[in-house]
Amino acid sequence: MSNAKTLTEDQIAQVRSWADEGSGISEIQKKLSEEFGVRVTYLETRFLLEDWRIEIRIPAKPEPEKPEEEVEDIETDEDSADLPDSTAPGVKVKLSVDQVLRPGALVSGKAIFSGGQSASWWIDQMGRLGLDAVDPKFRPSEEESIAFQNELRAILRKSGF
Repeated sequence: MSNAKTLTEDQIAQVRSWADEGSGISEIQKKLSEEFGVRVTYLETRFLLEDWRIEIRIPAKPEPEKPEEEVEDIETDEDSADLPDSTAPGVKVKLSVDQVLRPGALVSGKAIFSGGQSASWWIDQMGRLGLDAVDPKFRPSEEESIAFQNELRAILRKSGF
């Protein structure tokens, strides 16, 4: 350890920059040996860093993505404004995203069509769209289907799909 006590201020500044860049104690120990010829143990390196008041900076990790269960309900009024409106006037479809996903689905939610009919929707792991209406006889009109697709596209874009 006597060699480490002979480091110059410039060398200590270099060690500080390694720590600021995110090098760990073992990396600094290796660099001390390779670049300055100072052979120290891991524990000695740790004590030196404390003596010199050098803190190891841990690089920021990217923010983890939200688990799919925590996807919030999304209002799509502002999103649908930038999509071409090819639906008839008065045709409106409101979509929401489930917080707890349907089993086997990448994303799922509820849809309320302009006639008041409601349905569950989902996209499975193969990318297939499913729609299950409360009334088994309900079939959305072509205009409602187009409005549904536009709203779904906006929600998926906003959710990162």
